[in-house]
Amino acid sequence: MRYEYIEPFVNSMVKVFDFVLQSDIAKGNMSLISSDRIEGDFAIVIRLRGDSEGSIILNMDEDTALKLCCTVNGECLESVTSLGLDSISEIANMIAGNATSTLNDMGFDFHVYPPEVMTRYDVRKKTPLMETFQVPLFTECGEITMNIALRTN
Repeated sequence: MRYEYIEPFVNSMVKVFDFVLQSDIAKGNMSLISSDRIEGDFAIVIRLRGDSEGSIILNMDEDTALKLCCTVNGECLESVTSLGLDSISEIANMIAGNATSTLNDMGFDFHVYPPEVMTRYDVRKKTPLMETFQVPLFTECGEITMNIALRTN
């Protein structure tokens, strides 16, 4: 996996969450893992194809997902709803879209597919084991982790 593929996703994640939440956010240290272990209760998976293929996965626990849904939709919800998950999916789509636009402007060829909402168990079944860069983002809603798993074609 090339670092120049990763940086646009990390930068986009920080910018989009900063814009959407309009509060202090902090990016944690990036780490490399070789596991299909995804922490948290919910995951938004965006598949990518082109010069590299793989997926970007935003994962979080249920409490973080609920707070994020409430913040994005401007109303207090008692549980994570399909509307709330659609809102989080759109945030993931914005992150992937901005990053792939940056990569395409740099001369690479990437295509983004619509986001899928999954539980952590679904992710294990549907995402192949490969090296993954994990980047935590600490927000007022809780911790959101981006997993970047791309292999060069």
